[in-house]
Amino acid sequence: MKKLIFFLLALVIASCASTKSSKTNSPAGNWDYLITGTPEGDFKGVMTVTSADKVYNAILKSAQGDLPIVRFTFDKATKKIGGELDYQGTPVFFDAILAGELMTGTMSAGGTNFPFTATRQK
Repeated sequence: MKKLIFFLLALVIASCASTKSSKTNSPAGNWDYLITGTPEGDFKGVMTVTSADKVYNAILKSAQGDLPIVRFTFDKATKKIGGELDYQGTPVFFDAILAGELMTGTMSAGGTNFPFTATRQK
């Protein structure tokens, strides 16, 4: 009986660990983001990343409106994220690295890089 209880306890602990691991190994979710140093000032809002059939979609939501990130990519092995968006007719390229509950990278437009950070919402 003790072996059965120990086995069930170990199974519960392992399943909790794998749930947390899969969440931190995917960009899917809601992220509080900040883009700094742009000519128009800093931008902040919520980035929502969804996943369906191994395809990711993302949108940046802010007081200025919603901007979809097209061709959003995520490399599970390297944790590298990429994508493109159009900001008032200007192409903007998005590159970041996922590290657990944090994304760091850049938004690039016209050859200039602007720091990007995002923290996963709890």
